[in-house]
Amino acid sequence: MHVMGHETVGAGDAAVVVLNDWLCDTSTWDGARAWLDGARRTWAFADLRGYGRSRGVAGDFTLEEAAADVIGLADALGWRRFAVIGHSMSSLVALHLARQWPDRVERAVAVTPPPPAGFGVDDATLEAMQGLARGDDERRMRGARAMLGDRLPEAWIRFKVERWRACADPEAVAGYVPMFARRGLPPSTARIACPVLAVTGEQDAAVMRSASVTGLLTPLCERLVVAPIADSGHYPMQEAPPLTVAIVERFLAGG
Repeated sequence: MHVMGHETVGAGDAAVVVLNDWLCDTSTWDGARAWLDGARRTWAFADLRGYGRSRGVAGDFTLEEAAADVIGLADALGWRRFAVIGHSMSSLVALHLARQWPDRVERAVAVTPPPPAGFGVDDATLEAMQGLARGDDERRMRGARAMLGDRLPEAWIRFKVERWRACADPEAVAGYVPMFARRGLPPSTARIACPVLAVTGEQDAAVMRSASVTGLLTPLCERLVVAPIADSGHYPMQEAPPLTVAIVERFLAGG
């Protein structure tokens, strides 16, 4: 059994699993760690197959595999109940876990989530995204500029591309594309019963801003809270670290 590469922070009784996004491993959260409540909670920063501490781990790179890996990690850590935080593509993993393992997941957080049904891209776009994942740094720079826009400095885009190269196996990056770009969550009439928080950046792409996320997630979640951050894009844990931590911790505490 594969146990996800991870690092734990804090020593509190409440357990939280934090997952990575498509462009990076969980080092995306490094700038926010100083503000975490480690007395109340233990945070496991866990990298999906092919990323960070799980680089070189083969897999199918699917939603179901990723969710099973999280359950395996929780078992290895002795965590019967835990909260889960997904970011961007791994928000789908967090939501899937909350729906499929309601006895294990206490609360779920989706940071800048994609549409639950996926982006619904056509074949040409899917192939282009996978080509970007396997591409050289200049091709990735062009793609990152298109995804992240020009609100932040050029050095930010270069930093993200450098981290992408350092943190992830290209074949894994390509392998996860269908999960969030086309497939999304498996069809189901079951709703998520546990509390769900969606954190949105209002400078993000329109489909991932609060109005769209509220409309897309309300039919799926019985208890949904949407927290928009006005002056953030797709990476609130890097663009507004203390504020993001405050929003997440209030939710995890029942606020």
